[in-house]
Amino acid sequence: MRGTLVCSVTDTEEGRGALQLAIELSGRLRLRLVLAHVSRGIGLTDAGGDESVSMAANREGARRTLARLATEYGVSETAERRQAVGDEAAQLAQIAAEEAADLILVPARPRGRLRRGFESELADQLETETSVPVLIAAPRRSGVDRLTAASAAGR
Repeated sequence: MRGTLVCSVTDTEEGRGALQLAIELSGRLRLRLVLAHVSRGIGLTDAGGDESVSMAANREGARRTLARLATEYGVSETAERRQAVGDEAAQLAQIAAEEAADLILVPARPRGRLRRGFESELADQLETETSVPVLIAAPRRSGVDRLTAASAAGR
């Protein structure tokens, strides 16, 4: 049975690094790749069950971001895409559950002024939202293998 990797995608340097790693891992491990982008916002609907104007705009922006990045990274035909609006950790956990994910990959950023190690607030939040294992993609470091950097950071 084929597994599933859900990657949290953002249009930032860290998010792009996570996307690149997700593409590499899904190819090596033959995992189905699901790209997920969560726009922050209030995921409320009106009394009739329709989306608010701002929620619909956020969802459309997320769809466009995913489509653009999937095309840019050459996975528009192979990776599935999901978008949501609301609390990032809760929505990503829900997407992972709906997709029967075996792994969630999230970006990290360098930690502190001296940039030693890295941190991912999203990974910390996901600990309470899901039982799906979370892999933190280390920020890119010139001349250093990303997986080695992740091991060295102690995460």
